[in-house]
Amino acid sequence: MHPAHPNTSCNVTWLEGCFKNKGYNHSDFRCAAIFWSRTSSSVLSLVGCLFAAFIIILYQKYKALTGRLILSLIVPSIIVPSCCLKRVIIPSIWCEITGFVFQYGILSQRLIVLSISTYLYLLVIMERRYRYLEYVFHACIWTVAMAVSLVPFNDKLYGPAGDWCWIMDRSDDNDNCSRKKGDAYRFGCYYIPMIFILLIEIILYTFIVRKVRKEFVGVEAVDEERFEWYKKYIRPLYYYPLMNIILAIPTTANRVQNLVNPEKPNFILYLFHSIVFPIWGLCYSLLFLLDEDTRRLLRPLRLCRYAYRAASSINLRSRDGNVNEPPFPSPIFPSPVPSLSDFAVGAPLLGEHSSAQRSIYTTPVASTVAMTSEVEGNYVE
Repeated sequence: MHPAHPNTSCNVTWLEGCFKNKGYNHSDFRCAAIFWSRTSSSVLSLVGCLFAAFIIILYQKYKALTGRLILSLIVPSIIVPSCCLKRVIIPSIWCEITGFVFQYGILSQRLIVLSISTYLYLLVIMERRYRYLEYVFHACIWTVAMAVSLVPFNDKLYGPAGDWCWIMDRSDDNDNCSRKKGDAYRFGCYYIPMIFILLIEIILYTFIVRKVRKEFVGVEAVDEERFEWYKKYIRPLYYYPLMNIILAIPTTANRVQNLVNPEKPNFILYLFHSIVFPIWGLCYSLLFLLDEDTRRLLRPLRLCRYAYRAASSINLRSRDGNVNEPPFPSPIFPSPVPSLSDFAVGAPLLGEHSSAQRSIYTTPVASTVAMTSEVEGNYVE
């Protein structure tokens, strides 16, 4: 993904020819395939992430730590495909800003998956849940991602980088074809951190899988309480590190080939790269939506009922700050008088929570405390 320099003596590859004159050369089928595959993947990823975020908010899954971690992962997963589309729909003057946001979203996304791997390691291997670990995660993720993303501004290297806006690979000199400065920033700000993160995830996930297969899988009939603990805290996040490792294979392979032989880009590798790179968010969303507890909430009747309740409860708060009693139980403002028919569907109203948490509809004052104590469990200071 290297934009061509008009005043250089470089040999222009077919890939650079795809983006000549600040547009796509659709006369070449390879350029058209890369363009439409990237655009389609970005749109699908955006739709999947927005729907997953809607489900998390609608059913209040963010009240559990697992739900908040997944929601935190979906946020940068919305940013990345949006920036992939912006290369097409925005003027080039905004490309520098888009490149920065794109870099920030990528780093945040990868660091959140590393945080999930670390959380699972502490939970499975050490069997501990630390109260302030979530705050440490967020402080490190957003601070480190912001600091690293600001570095390329030092040499004004954000701009057009092939089929999206990112760190430009060429220097500003028009009398040579040097890529040293751009490549140095790409390696320092992205490739080296990503390889380091990926190696840590592989090591942590290896220990996690061995422990889970040995002590949690297949123990449902022997130790029901331990299996329920596994279903509640481990299984919702178990496959995210694995998905991250699998999706990194085609993109890493393309980058290695591009580094070894930059003058002969491989069309198949670039095509897979264009398909896979924006679609990370869709894969994360599918992992969340296909979870057993989430699938129960996706029944059309239940989904429509909750959406209607949420829309109806928006105007329940009066001007003096008091909450008016809704005519029916609401997922946003609990009703003090529940109806028995509301519990006849089978699954708990809050999805992953147990029947004891249905007291949220009978004791509004203590509902938040009761829910937090049961969902989050016991912590280690």
